[in-house]
Amino acid sequence: MGHRRLSAPSALLAAALLALPPRPGVAAPFTADASTGSIVVHAVKAGLLSGLAHDHRLVAERWRADVGWDLEGAGAFDLRIVVDASSLRETATRLGEASRSLIGREVAGPGVLDAGRFPEIRVRAAGLLASPPRGEEEREGELRAEVTLHGETRPVSVPFRLTASGAGFRARGTVLLRQTDFGMTPFTTAMGTIGVDDELRIEFDLLLHPRPP
Repeated sequence: MGHRRLSAPSALLAAALLALPPRPGVAAPFTADASTGSIVVHAVKAGLLSGLAHDHRLVAERWRADVGWDLEGAGAFDLRIVVDASSLRETATRLGEASRSLIGREVAGPGVLDAGRFPEIRVRAAGLLASPPRGEEEREGELRAEVTLHGETRPVSVPFRLTASGAGFRARGTVLLRQTDFGMTPFTTAMGTIGVDDELRIEFDLLLHPRPP
């Protein structure tokens, strides 16, 4: 199936990539999950002896996104993504399987995400800004969102790029978050000489496809 143009304002709303469950009268025709896209968290090593450590690449294995907007009313839209906090898996190739499994458990544990108390990472839209078109099949914009992580909610700007893909859309982008903004303490060991940086880089590549009727 060929690409299609993204001329309608509603296409930009679909590109926001995060959707709330639809309210009455609000259509939600697009959805995405880990089977068609990826959410990857990069944590960079830090500390005096960081040369002995390694960067981390954590992939979310369970998440869902839905996009909905009211095409018949005033154009209201709902946006949301929910990630299972216990599903982040270390994928750094330089590490062995045992080390990757240990890191996954530590990330989900009380010292980092504390998935037992805060099982979900949530993002809700608070507004959307669209940039001028970059061509017939590509758009850029910025989602004004609220992120709930580790029990704390903070406003975050999420830049994205949208391209047509068959009957749906592909949304890509990168957002930066600081762990301390969400009441988290960046991991350290060896008396603080080895750890990870406060800032996390989150990359997303989501294929939004029409939800089955």
